[in-house]
Amino acid sequence: MSLSFRKISAVLQLKLRLILSNMSIIFTPIFAIIFVVVMRNLMPEVEAGETGMAFSTEGFLLSFGLIFNIAIAGISMSSSPIAEEKEKHTLRVLMTSSVRGPEYFIGSMIPILVILVATNILLVPASGVSLGDVPLLTYLVITTLASLISIVIGFIIGVFAKNQAQATLVSTPILVLFTSTPVLKVFNETFADILKYTYSGVLANLSETLSSTAEYQWNITDTSVLLGWLFLMLGIFMYVYKKNGLDSE
Repeated sequence: MSLSFRKISAVLQLKLRLILSNMSIIFTPIFAIIFVVVMRNLMPEVEAGETGMAFSTEGFLLSFGLIFNIAIAGISMSSSPIAEEKEKHTLRVLMTSSVRGPEYFIGSMIPILVILVATNILLVPASGVSLGDVPLLTYLVITTLASLISIVIGFIIGVFAKNQAQATLVSTPILVLFTSTPVLKVFNETFADILKYTYSGVLANLSETLSSTAEYQWNITDTSVLLGWLFLMLGIFMYVYKKNGLDSE
């Protein structure tokens, strides 16, 4: 099946206008940066070992900011527009104009991914971590893979939900779980062992390492977790898409 780059570009431009015009969506990645900057000025500087446990203010803030941006912004920016278009029946217009599902999803994914990646980079200096201390390629690969996972999760929710209210209802417990990762990881060892097998746990691990003297090292666990989540979510997405279609009633 061949893809039309003209149609992908048309969907991309449409999605970008919708995202930029919806302040409740576009404000989420902006709020992630604002929250990190504000908390950085409010929280005391604490280094690992001072409290008897592994903790760093900079690592905690970067971890929370990344998960807030990638999980909340990534999922909401990909699920909400689809649910809104289904609710308003504007998707049917796109489908009858010969835009196919893959073209729609690729065009929808690109602007969201660009916004998430740009925010992920800005969160580094916002949290107090020096950009010079960050292995940029490793950081970009891990955060981009995690962003793709969140976007696919959002697509699953958007395809499954019949309207925006249902999309919000389905996504809320998922967002609460992911955004709780930094806190649970610090204060509960049992949860810390479990969360290292989630992609949000990989982000927390990366953030903590960037704020410490040790350098982050690629390992088979983090790689397997990210790829496993990505392929699992893609599999679920294809199943939900084939079962429900893009504009199911």
